[in-house]
Amino acid sequence: MNSKKINDVSIFFIALLYILPALFAENSVFLLLVCALAFINLNLVRNLNYKFLGIFLLVLAIPLISVFISVLINSKLTANSQVLFQIGSRLIYDTSWHNAVFLTVRTFVLSFISVSYLLGIDYDDFVYSLMRNLKLPVSIGFALLATFNAFSFMRQEFQRIRLAYKMRFQKKKLSLLLIFPVLVSAGRYAYYAGLSMESRGLQAERTYLRKHKFTFWDTVLILSNLVLLAILVYIFWEKGSLQLRLK
Repeated sequence: MNSKKINDVSIFFIALLYILPALFAENSVFLLLVCALAFINLNLVRNLNYKFLGIFLLVLAIPLISVFISVLINSKLTANSQVLFQIGSRLIYDTSWHNAVFLTVRTFVLSFISVSYLLGIDYDDFVYSLMRNLKLPVSIGFALLATFNAFSFMRQEFQRIRLAYKMRFQKKKLSLLLIFPVLVSAGRYAYYAGLSMESRGLQAERTYLRKHKFTFWDTVLILSNLVLLAILVYIFWEKGSLQLRLK
């Protein structure tokens, strides 16, 4: 499937489609299958930065281990359950083990789906599509575009300031004092961005280089994912292994 045929709003909707059951379902296997389906669909429509995604998974391992250990050693409301094993003087109960596994899996699934889809969305096309198709006010849309572009500008400006400091003092500098010139650059960027948007006009009757319309492939992607997710929910529901937490 050609990624250029898929609207970024559709990709954002697919992300929400898989995040919602991950928020309410209480079955670890179901959550992992949802995560796999979400990742496969994203790979079909976007080329991901696997290097950055791998770094994210390595960083994510630290909070995942913390969540697992914290829930595992918490023995509240588990005294009546079966003891699985003992670590030193601490008893590990069956309920604690299952809660630790489940909460760790849920944290991983929610984090992985969110970050992977954030990497797959083109933010400029996403905002343009919201303005063209979902009637997002132009003033809000271009403010979002300026905000997204500001992150890249601030990173480049910070690198230039550090390079200038190194050229002048012959050493690298990483200090809070660098925040002040960066803030000055941010103020200048905000002024020129506002001036540019005002001079170009923020009225709704404006022309666009691309149409950013929903296509046949968007409908196919959304409907196929709805069907796959419905089948997955039905299978686990019929087996009695899927519980939903609606409170």
